[in-house]
Order: sequence, then C-alpha cells, then structure tokens
Amino acid sequence: MDHSHNKINTGSFDTSGNILKFLTPNQLNYLNEIRHVVKFNKGENIFKQGAPMPHIIVLEKGMAKVFLEDGANRSIVLRLVKSGEILGGPGFFTDYKHHFSVTALEDSVAHFIEISVFKKLIQDNSDFAIVLIAYLNKAHINFYNRLKVISHKQMNGRLANTLIYLSNTIYNSSSFDTNLTRQDLADMSSMTKESTIRILKDFKSSGIIECSNNHFEINDQEALANILENG
Repeated sequence: MDHSHNKINTGSFDTSGNILKFLTPNQLNYLNEIRHVVKFNKGENIFKQGAPMPHIIVLEKGMAKVFLEDGANRSIVLRLVKSGEILGGPGFFTDYKHHFSVTALEDSVAHFIEISVFKKLIQDNSDFAIVLIAYLNKAHINFYNRLKVISHKQMNGRLANTLIYLSNTIYNSSSFDTNLTRQDLADMSSMTKESTIRILKDFKSSGIIECSNNHFEINDQEALANILENG
C-alpha cells in the first residue's frame, strides 16, 4: 500500500526513548534532513511479509504488532512494538526482504530511513553499532522465550504468559486498555479465538483478572505466574 499521501512533516527525532540517542549530533541532524515521516491509521500495514526492505523504520509514535503469516489466513503475533522502537528484522544485511508483517494497532507515526544511510551510521559509530546489536539480540531472546512457552505450555499457561507480557512489558500496569482484539490475543497465544474467550472467562470467574471489552485488570499476578509455571 502506498502511504505517500500520508507523508507528514514533524520536528526533530525524539530520541529520549530509543537507541538513536547514541548517534552523534551531526548524524541526528543528517537523519532529520533525509528521513521520510509517514502517518499510519489504526489497522494499516506498515510493511508486509515478503516485501522488499528498502528502509529501516523507527516508530516515533503509537503501537504496532509484529506477526508471521503462514499463508492460510493464520498469523502468529511475535511481539508488540511501542514508540521509540526500531523495526527492521533479519532481512537487514542478508536478503533485504521483510520476514514478518507489521500493522499499526493505533494511529501511529513512523520514520523511514534508507538502508544505505542506516548502514553508514553503523559503520561510522561503533557505540551505536554495539547498542543496536544488543537491541536486536534482546528482541531475539524475547522471541525464543515466547516460542518456548507456545511449544511447551498448555493453553492456560500460554494465555497467562500473554497477559503478563501485556501488563509488565507493554502497558507497565496491572490495569490497561488495549486495541488488541480477542483474535490478536489468540494469535499471541497460539490458540483459537474461541479457546481464548473461554479461558479469559475462566480467569475472570476465578477472580484472577477483570476484563470488559478492551479493558483489563490483573488482580492476581502471582496466580497468573503460577499458571504459566505449571500450565
């Protein structure tokens, strides 16, 4: 999808919450001159699995879901991305293709930086390169941990893991509102939407959580952790 009609102009990069703060002032000034700033509406694709990868993307504002598509109208949500995070992937420095899809969960603003420019930033700034490697490795570790849960835990444990992830990592609160649908929660937990709704109802009747539409409250984090551990 062509988002050129959504291109907007904003001020300088807000680097307070991301690894771009490790760039030099000259490098940041250069990025401000050459970046493309694009606004995405909730539900729009930021990029599509299998598409060419001409840019590295920094999510300036909003939230997005990163997911794998298996060709049968099913998907596995790998992680959620918040403002300040970098969207690239294993295609960078390899085959320059996107190996997953990313969709905006809310109205979002993204900065597109050409691959050649990003490569030069890495070559010219070793501090930035080291921090970037650590950032990518952390994302891989989180992915491996989620894969382990999906592979070895029962459905109750998988959904408990998703709720803990949302509470502790994404919203940083035991009470949160989310744009995730029940299907998204199912895709994050590798189960059907029907099973997700049933287990949420079980958690609610047990007093572990409260949930109504898009509002969630985790009443008993320890109980969820026990379900994850033993599920």
